[in-house]
Amino acid sequence: MGTYQQTVVDLDVSAEEASTYGRRGREWLENMGIIRAVPWQGEVAYLTGPRWREAVEVPSWDWRAGIRDVKEEPCGELHVVTGRTVFAAAPGPAVPAICPRCAAPVPDGPVEAIGTWYETGSADVDCPACGRDAPLRDWEWTDDCVAFGYLGFQLDDWPPLRPRFADSLRRALGGHRVRVVAGKS
Repeated sequence: MGTYQQTVVDLDVSAEEASTYGRRGREWLENMGIIRAVPWQGEVAYLTGPRWREAVEVPSWDWRAGIRDVKEEPCGELHVVTGRTVFAAAPGPAVPAICPRCAAPVPDGPVEAIGTWYETGSADVDCPACGRDAPLRDWEWTDDCVAFGYLGFQLDDWPPLRPRFADSLRRALGGHRVRVVAGKS
């Protein structure tokens, strides 16, 4: 069956800043009532809070057959992911990468650079269309299916997020660029 995951990825935070900004984002989500802390097996789980509906598009949520009434609270959970990570939607057909300099789609994408970025945290990619290079973290993918970063707010089994929610979280993180990566695992 799988789990539907959405991750709001901070594209600007460094490895050294990830824990601090992760805590800042989680505390903001708690203070806004989007999540709530619940003791769980000697640790803390972060589940949907009393104002979770403000973050999501409930009417379009049709892939959780168990939710029949929009008043019902989903069993969604938040995980703050820190460390160098390739955030990716569910596996599927390869999609074009989009050059951040000229907006040209690159069918094969910067595949070689992904391994370099994962190993070193840095990779520049030359665009075959315009000939200019750009950091891998600046590239986009069709359907926002991939992002590279050191911090992600992974929401498991939540309805689709409202764009304004991701923008509000972006502002809470100090105006950092964010990308929402979504799919089923």
